[in-house]
Amino acid sequence: MIRRITGIILGVLVFFVVYWITGLGTPSNPNWALAALMGLVVALIWPWIFGLIMVRRVRQNRQAEIDEEVQRQLAQQQKNPPS
Repeated sequence: MIRRITGIILGVLVFFVVYWITGLGTPSNPNWALAALMGLVVALIWPWIFGLIMVRRVRQNRQAEIDEEVQRQLAQQQKNPPS
């Protein structure tokens, strides 16, 4: 839910920025259409991009924990070799 709200907020910000940049001259319908399209694309794609970033971060953290545990067990094995 928070990702969708963030996506909508970013979409609105993109809409205003694109409209402001393209509308420095005279406002027209193509400027509105371009700004609305860009805002919509950002609002729809942001949750997906955010999800990919979070999945990657979780995988990296999990792998780091696994690597840390392996190192700990190897160090423990070297201290107390099996007989």
